[in-house]
This record gives sequence, C-alpha cells and structure tokens, in this order.
Amino acid sequence: ERGSRGCPSQCRFMRYDPHLVCRYRCVTEAQCVSNPDMPSSIADLESGMCTLCKVSGCEKCAASANKCLTCKAGFDFIEGACLPHSRWGWRIVYAVLGVLLVAVLVWLIQLAWRPVVNQEALDAAVLHRSLSKTLHDEERRRPYPLHTNVCTEFIPEGGTGVLLHFRFEHAALHWTFFVAVVMGCVALMHNRFQVVEVVQLAPSHEEVYESCMALDVEDQADLNTMRMHFLYATAFVYVASFVGVLLFAISQRRTFVETDARAATMNDFALFCSGFPHETWGPVEPQEGEVGLEDEYTQFFRDSPWGDSVLGVSVAWDLTDKSEDVMDMVKDAIARMETERRGDGPIEVPPPLQRSCPCLPDIESQLLGVTAPGPSNDKGEVGGESCAAATSQSWRGAAAVEGFTDMRTTGGTFVVFCTNGDMLKALQTPLPKFRGVHEIRVRHMDCEPATVLWDGFGVTHAERLVQIVKGIFGLIMLMIAWAVLFWGPYTYYVLSWTKVAGSTKVMEGLTGMIQTTVLGLLITVGNQMVYTACGSIARRCRFTTTDSRDKLSVSLYTFAVSLNIFLDLALLTYMAHGFQQDSGMDEEALVRNPSMQHALFVQLVAYIYPGTILLPFLLEPLAMCFVNFYIFSWLIRSRPDVTKLQAEKCLECAPFDLNRYGDIIVNMVLCNLIFFLTSVKIWWMFAQLVTSCVVICAWDQYRFLRECKRTEFATNKMDVCAQYLTIFPCAVLAGGLAFKYQGGQAMVKGWGRDTFLHERSEWLYVAEAMLAHVVVHSLLLYFVVPLFVRQVDPQPCTYVEVAEKSSCNWFNANPVHCMRSLHYYCHDPPHIIDLPGRAHLHKVNHDIHAYYEAPDFEEEESFLSQVFSKASESFEEAKIMMHDAKLRVASFPHRAKEEVARVSNETIARVASFPRNASEAMRSSTGSSPASTSRSSRAG
Repeated sequence: ERGSRGCPSQCRFMRYDPHLVCRYRCVTEAQCVSNPDMPSSIADLESGMCTLCKVSGCEKCAASANKCLTCKAGFDFIEGACLPHSRWGWRIVYAVLGVLLVAVLVWLIQLAWRPVVNQEALDAAVLHRSLSKTLHDEERRRPYPLHTNVCTEFIPEGGTGVLLHFRFEHAALHWTFFVAVVMGCVALMHNRFQVVEVVQLAPSHEEVYESCMALDVEDQADLNTMRMHFLYATAFVYVASFVGVLLFAISQRRTFVETDARAATMNDFALFCSGFPHETWGPVEPQEGEVGLEDEYTQFFRDSPWGDSVLGVSVAWDLTDKSEDVMDMVKDAIARMETERRGDGPIEVPPPLQRSCPCLPDIESQLLGVTAPGPSNDKGEVGGESCAAATSQSWRGAAAVEGFTDMRTTGGTFVVFCTNGDMLKALQTPLPKFRGVHEIRVRHMDCEPATVLWDGFGVTHAERLVQIVKGIFGLIMLMIAWAVLFWGPYTYYVLSWTKVAGSTKVMEGLTGMIQTTVLGLLITVGNQMVYTACGSIARRCRFTTTDSRDKLSVSLYTFAVSLNIFLDLALLTYMAHGFQQDSGMDEEALVRNPSMQHALFVQLVAYIYPGTILLPFLLEPLAMCFVNFYIFSWLIRSRPDVTKLQAEKCLECAPFDLNRYGDIIVNMVLCNLIFFLTSVKIWWMFAQLVTSCVVICAWDQYRFLRECKRTEFATNKMDVCAQYLTIFPCAVLAGGLAFKYQGGQAMVKGWGRDTFLHERSEWLYVAEAMLAHVVVHSLLLYFVVPLFVRQVDPQPCTYVEVAEKSSCNWFNANPVHCMRSLHYYCHDPPHIIDLPGRAHLHKVNHDIHAYYEAPDFEEEESFLSQVFSKASESFEEAKIMMHDAKLRVASFPHRAKEEVARVSNETIARVASFPRNASEAMRSSTGSSPASTSRSSRAG
C-alpha cells in the first residue's frame, strides 16, 4: 500500500521501489542488506527503512549510515572517513597553481608600479590602436557610438556580413527567450510544492517518504499527466523553431540583397578575368618605350568592346613562396612613411636593457617582439628593426625589388570600371582573345578588396583540398593529444569517484564545485586551442577570400567543439553511476523514474552552466581588454628598448571574427538535449541561456565597435553556412520529440550492449526522426528558401564617388600592385597598401586612380568617459524636465485663476447678449412673413 509503514514482522523493513514513484516494498533484513540494486545498503532499525551508506568510499557501514567499518580499494580509513589516495596529487596540483597565481599577481603588481620611461612609444601605440578600429569615416573619423543599432544600421567599414551576424545573435536571443517562456508556462502547471519536492529528491533520501505521504490523488494525477504536457510543449517548440528558422533564413537573405543593392561598395565596380598567360615581373624598372604589364592589360580591355569604361586593372600574382617577403616590403615602406610623417628622423637602435637575472628567459621581450640587442642578427635586423630602416639610404627604386623579378602572375586580374552600370554591361559582353591566342573568362567575384586574399590565387583547388584534409587530420590529432594529456587524467579521476557510493554527497559540496570549475576551465582552454587550430588550418588552405576562409574555420570549429562536448556528455553518463548507487536504481530505473530524470537534468545543467555557456564568454573580455591592453601598456612604458613601431604592433587590436556562429549553435544543441528529459526546471536552463546570449550580444557589440581593428565581411556566405548549421539544433528537438512520443523514459527495457538496439527499436525511430529532419531541412534551405528572395537592382553610382569615401580599393589592397607603384612605376604619390590604422598615409593621385584622403581624426573617449558623459547628459535632461515641471506646478494656480476668469467672462457676456440676440431673431422672422404674403397675393 502506498506510503504505509505497516509492514509485517517477517518483512519489517521498507524499501523504495526504484521503478515507480512513491512505491515501497516490505522486505527482510537480509534482503535489505543483500539488495543488488542498492550497493552498500543497510537496515536502519530506527526508521525501519532500507537506507544507503552515506560515507563516501565506504565498502561496509555499521548499524548507522554515517559510520563506516571498511573502505573500498583506493581509499584510506582515517578517523571514520574514507579519503582517496589521489588526494595528495590534487593537493600538489592546488599548491602549484597557487604558487603560479601568486607569482603572476606579484609580477603584475610590480609591472604596474614600474617607473614610466617610454611614454612617447606608448602614446604612439594608443593612437595607432584607436586609428585601426572601425571608424565613422565621413567629415571626421570617429568611433561609432556604443548605442549604435548594429542589427539595423549598415556599417560600411564592417560590411553586410557583420549586419547579418548581429541579426543572427539577436534572433538566437529571441528564440531562447521564447523557449524559456513556453517551458516556464508548462512548469507553472506542475509546480505544486509536493510534486516538485518528490521529483527533486533521490528515492533513498531521508525526506522522500514524508513527501510521498503528502501527495494526494490530484498530485498523483499531475505526475502522470506531466509527461504528456511536456510532450505537447516539445512538439510546439519544435514546430515553432523549425518554421522560425526557415522564415529567418528568408529574412536574412532578403536583408543581404536589399542592403547590398542600397549600399554602393567596391564590389560593384570589378570583374575577375582569367586565362592570361603566366608572365614574370620583367626588368626591375621599365625600359624606354616598354609598356608595363598593367598598362598592356588595361589597353587590351579598352580596345575590346568594353571600351573606355575600363578604369584600370589589378593583377593577381603568385605569392605562394613570397607572400611574407612581399608583405614585409610594403610594411617597411609604410614604416618609413610613418617615420617621415612624424618627423622622427632615422630609426635609432634603442639602448640595451640591463636585466636583473640574465639566467632566466626574457619572457617580456618575447611578448613584445623585441629581439636581443646587438649589432645584427641573421635577418639583418638591429634592435628589432631592419638595417635598411635604420639607415638614411635611399629606399625607393629598382634596387629594392631585385629579389622579386622572378615572381609570376597567376593568369588572373581584376578589371575596374568607371560605373557599376558599366560593370553589369561588361559582364554580358564577350571579349576577344588576348594576343589572339588566349581565351579570357569573365566572372564576378562576390567580394570586397579588403576581403581578397591575394596569396590564394596561386593555389589550385586540388592543392587546397589536400591542405583541408591535412588540416582535419591535424585537428583530430590535436584533440587526441588534448584528451590524453589533460582531459583524460581529469576524466579518470572523476570516474574513480563516480564508481563509489556516497559520491553524490561529495559532488554536491566544495569538491564538486571545484571539479565543476576545473571542468569549465578545461572546456574554455580546449575551445580556445581548437579555435586557434581551426584558424591556422583555414589560413594554410589559402583561399582567395576571407569569407571562404572563415566559413571553413567556423565549420571546423563547430565540428570539433561538438565532438568535444559529446565526449564530455559521455563522461556525464558514467557520472550517473554514482547517483545510481546512492539512489538504489538499476539501469531501467535510471531512465524511467522522474526523480532520475531530474538528477540527470542536474548533472547536465552542472556541465552546461556556467562552464560551457557562460564562463568562456565572461573570461574573453578579461583576456582581450586586460591582457591585450593594460599588460602590454605597462610593458611598453617601462621598457626603453621598445620602438614606436614595435609598440604599435603590440597594442594593435585583434580582428573581428564570426566564430560566434559556432558558439551559439553549440550552446543551442546542448540546451536542446534537455528535451530528452522531463524536468520542471527546463525553463531555468533556457533562462540561463538567455543570460548567456545577452552577454554575447553586449560583448560582441562592444568588441566590434571598440576592441577590434577594422574588419570587413562583404558577403553572406558565413550566414548561409550558419543557416545550414541550425539544422542540428532543430534535429535534436526532433529526436527529443520522437523519444517522448515513443514512450520516453519508460521505453527502455535493458541497456545490454548486445540487446539494446535489438529489443528497443524506439531508439531507431529517434535516429530516423533526426535524419529525416536533416534531409527535409536541407532541401528546404537549398530549393525553397531562395524562391522567396528577389534580386534588387543596385542604385547607379561611379567609382570616384565610392573611392573618395573608402580607404581600401582594388589597387591599394593588392600588395604587389602597391610595390610596383612605388618601386617599378615610381608614382608620386604611389599606392600605399591599405592597413588598419594607416589610412592617413593615403594621398590623392588622379593619374593612378587614388581618390581617398583621410579626414581629421577625432580622439576616442574611454568607455567610462562615455558612460559618465551619457549619464551626465541624462541627468541634465532630467534636471531640465524637473525644472519645467516645477514651473508648471508653481504657475498652475495663477493659470487656473486666469482660465476660470476667462470662462466666467465669456459666460457672462453670452448671458448678457441673449435678450438682444433673441429680439433680433424675432424681428428677422416677422419681417420675412409680409414679404412672402405679398408675393403670394401677386401670384394669385
């Protein structure tokens, strides 16, 4: 009988039935002790219940559940407690971490209090950092306000891809809030205190019997209907999410088309032509009567049906082996021009720095990129700067490019047109053969000059595919090494605890909190390593545009993080063994019992929050703002051997990236796994995901506007890739719906390795549901969604209009074109490679189609200054409003008196004029009557 202690004397002890909620059995003392479902159980004479040994690591308890007689293998019996042998290892780890933490703190304090000896280099670096950010480049270059609506306002310096990225982030936030509200409504329907208390307690908990006794018939019915309500809620969330994702995909693609047509960019003026012969640089300088390669190509296009609509060409060179050398050359030219502009004179070798402990490695110099002082090194550098830069010898002309004369073209070139209409017409006009032999192929590359990777044109598709395969293999090896060296030992330690009865109590205390924090830090470090590796793999593949590179990087990152997360989830499955021993549940009961559902929910939530969905995003601002700015600032100002150029390189902001697509999708997949469980606290998990999304949105907006250098994303390739990645969160929802529909937690009969799939085909239904969703969703995205997107004709504009406002164009984005302009053609002023923070070096030269000149720069305010300024403006506005309200209140009696007097006077005047108006009305009526009578008589 439910909830009854009236057991007969032969079976005087009551044992919880783990397969059902609030069901007990009467058993003998021998059955209580030898119960295979409840290891380490004892017969408690005081309560008359079969209870579990509560001492962690205990093999056999005494008459009381809190006293141990013998400990399990791997534990030492000390003063009635069982302590693991691994405690000494963890104490050593904690001690080492503590020493390192103290050492770092001491170094930071000492670094912050060092005397300032190089303020000039720090000021130059801070100014360059501000100039390299995303600036509003119109009348004056200034940062965008922090309250800029990045979801609706198009920022030309960031491109359309940034707009779509932030729209995706906010859509994820709205979806998370929607799910939290839906599941919160379901939780309110079943949030009666007794029901929640029973479900949230372990079956062997001391208070579970009293809680079961408090249940009435209505509560029991609520427990039975709770699963059906969660089934309906899961179906509603799945359908709404599926439809919403498709509608949002249509909205994203429409937004891209409309924004791209409305905003005039460099992409509207260029076509890529291939099929030209592979030719070398030629002589170091043009000979008399000789035409340069760029001039020959330009003349060919102008003699073709395209005519004078062609403005110029930007040739793609093969930089496979000389990419770094070419970039060093153009950056050296920028360094010289920057030095001349400042009036610093020749770069001087800084004095050697006297170190207090020469025996230790100079970590500070390695962080700053400062080479060891000396006459020269292997690369001909002195004090970190090239010897040529440290001298006043001539650096322009043919002598500077003697090592590049064997460089060859790739057979492709960008052709720039005068107007966007000319480009569209040329796309439909065929070209003659070049030199009568070479067939020229024309296509429009959907990219901006700033997003072109010029070292990728010399790589074939086969070579790029080989690099991708090698990169994936290297990524897998990195993950294996990470698992063996770091994740494996931690997992082994956790599993050693989860096989011990009483581990639930340990994991709920300080030890559990520390281990959860360590797991979160391991996840953060592992994700950062994967992020760096994926970026390196994508760069090695040498794509021709940053959009294609970022698409591969995010895809690899999402795959690697997902694999890592599923390994962690496997660890959580084993961790449930500890709950099984503490609760007395077998494998079938682990999935059937709602209490176990809540326990698995707690385990999953402990993994997801905060270690996975919140902690990494809270640590990221600390790393970018504190480490990247303050620590390097303290180093620069305290080191006299750091030059201005080195300081600028150290303090330069990192580029903005779109890897947040992968982070958000992984978080969504993790939280959707909870739909396989039945817990009234699902809404709480999605509420925490809302918090995570708010942190991500706020930090990314601040990061893009204040903490990243100018980065442009011209296309929607990454967003389309993310639309396909959203298939997986929806597929998980489909699997959870199928799981609940087929019987949910009550469908598992056995967990044997050989009989699981054979006996329970419902799991195959779950897999089929997920696979069917993947197929249908992919087909809809590929075939149906594009039907709802119509093309929009761009507004007519000219190249000059756009080039006057954009520092980056098709000529100065090409490093070889800039090098040839400076050293081969000797233009004055020449094309200067466009780099963030160097826009002020560009000069107008109409002969080479250079039309941009940077406006004056408006100093950037700090974040706190902007906050205080905004608060002060709001306070002043509030004061003015209060003053106006006070004046109105003070003048209210006077105005009221005047209004009453006015109304009274008008009323008195109307009353006084009433007799006169009435008499006039009577006279007018009597006067009209005789006239009408006389007219009637005459008519008669």
